[in-house]
Amino acid sequence: MKNFKKKLLMIVLLVSILSLVGCGVNNNKTVDEIESNMSQSINLNKMEKGDSKSLKRFYKLNANDYDGVILYTPTSTMDVTEMLIVKVKDKSQIESLEDAMDSRINYQLQSFAGYGPEQCALVNNYELKTKGNYVFFAVSENAEELKQAFLDSIKE
Repeated sequence: MKNFKKKLLMIVLLVSILSLVGCGVNNNKTVDEIESNMSQSINLNKMEKGDSKSLKRFYKLNANDYDGVILYTPTSTMDVTEMLIVKVKDKSQIESLEDAMDSRINYQLQSFAGYGPEQCALVNNYELKTKGNYVFFAVSENAEELKQAFLDSIKE
């Protein structure tokens, strides 16, 4: 029993250390490489590619503050499908990014409250993932697939 506890403790410790150092994440990939890899396995046609103005409009963020940004926005004002991938320069930027995404979620929920139950359901089922130097956010019918394609694209 004593050996079992030691082995279990070692496994927990190893898993904790590996998750802290971002095991399996290639932090050298550019967001363009990530986007290219993702587009090979997932269809991004239901969204339109955004730019730095869109990033400022939707998230109140400045693209020049980061190592790279990929933004896909809704194709119409009645759509909530969007995806944002940010490569941070410094991990201290992650919290403010997550705050910006929270603000976007709250804005979308307020905008569609009362007349857009389908949109609100999609917004409520968003995917947010931080891995290594990357932050991923998606609102979509296939948000889980988008997240998996993102994770696959940043593997070492």
